[in-house]
Amino acid sequence: MKSIVIKNNYGLDNVSIEEQPIPSIRNNEVLVNVRSVSLNQLDLMIAKGAFKTSLPHVLGSDAVGIVEKIGSAVTLFQMGDIVSTHFIQDWQSGDLQSAYLKNRLGTSARGVFSEYVALPEKSLVKVPKNLNAEEASTLPIAGLTAWEALVNAGKLKEGQTVLLQGTGGVSIFALQFAKIFRAKVIITSGSNEKLQMAKRLGADEVINYSEIPDWQNKVLELTDGDGVDLALEMSWADVGKTTVAMKFGGKIVVVGLLGGANTNLSVFGIMQKNLSILGIQVGAKSSFKAMNKLIEDNNIKPVVDRKFNVDSLSEALHYFDNGKHFGKVVLNF
Repeated sequence: MKSIVIKNNYGLDNVSIEEQPIPSIRNNEVLVNVRSVSLNQLDLMIAKGAFKTSLPHVLGSDAVGIVEKIGSAVTLFQMGDIVSTHFIQDWQSGDLQSAYLKNRLGTSARGVFSEYVALPEKSLVKVPKNLNAEEASTLPIAGLTAWEALVNAGKLKEGQTVLLQGTGGVSIFALQFAKIFRAKVIITSGSNEKLQMAKRLGADEVINYSEIPDWQNKVLELTDGDGVDLALEMSWADVGKTTVAMKFGGKIVVVGLLGGANTNLSVFGIMQKNLSILGIQVGAKSSFKAMNKLIEDNNIKPVVDRKFNVDSLSEALHYFDNGKHFGKVVLNF
């Protein structure tokens, strides 16, 4: 079978397709014939050495495929089911525990960018019936992170305003979910073309941060000086601007660090506005199921920017790394 592996050294040019044996399964495991996978910033970070992952390493956290074989103790799935991987395998429900982070697909555990994967049944979720494999492959990290940020951490309510940064996978899912919750959405991007696409998806207000560097003041203007109830922080480098754009008592949920891991931040603004800054790590399997129900009930379609065949791996990785995408990028085996 084909597997996507980083070996010898870090860097995208060291990611390649390698032939590996099809895995056997234990009693509690499921053999999945993977059809589609989706790319995340996490995959790039691992490939570039941000986590100092031991090499060689099979990449990938997001995969969808068909159940081909089940172990004797498996009760949740049958052969022929279409299933998605669940990133933090041990986080089934309740609050996140530090011990759960030791078994994350594609980071501390072997990744799922392979034609076949063998996983415990707890590590899999049935996909929404209204989605195909390509669409469903976008859910495990980007979709569930957006859900966790809005629903569990952000407690977003009808009529509230949410600020989204950029038009990558998490932000676009958050836009789609927030509109189902009847919230107002302000979204930023450096591309007017992408902002118009966001408007067509339901964004109420858009801001080009290349044209308006002090975009936080524009947010205040658009909210009559009140600020937003909830912000999904994707950059971190500009979190100081985000604090200015917040309403008193608002919440900033940190879901990315595209601008780097360090920033200069005045605590004064946080104290004066009584703000909460929360970090999250994707979500639990129970949340995954709840999200899938909402997607199915409302016929939400994930936004897939481009699809590549796995043989075009290098092209796909560099396209994604260049940040030109709107929504998600998918690879098909």
